[in-house]
Amino acid sequence: MSLNFFDHREIIAKNLVTFLRQKGYSKLSLSKLTDISRATIDQIIKGKCLNSMEYNKQIEKINITFKLSDNYFITPLISINPITYTYSDQCADPEKSTKVKELLDGLNNVLDIYSLYLK
Repeated sequence: MSLNFFDHREIIAKNLVTFLRQKGYSKLSLSKLTDISRATIDQIIKGKCLNSMEYNKQIEKINITFKLSDNYFITPLISINPITYTYSDQCADPEKSTKVKELLDGLNNVLDIYSLYLK
């Protein structure tokens, strides 16, 4: 690997979401295909705390799994959807009521189960 993916976290996060949408994968199905935990995939998408070596290793693993070039997630991908993406665990209002959290968790569970049958 000659690229330091860690330096391109923001564009990689956007492109990874676009890739998931275009290919019809959920975060769970990506996790199962790449053997990367769903929590780690969430961290990659949110640009959260992975050290640079671990981050580079996980992006390389995704590239290898899907036989993508090293710079695939660094070059802009054409999105067929709006650039703003919201997952049920992301919200403009960080203070969600207990009922909303419960409903969103239930929705995530339904989508995860559905993704098992999709791919």
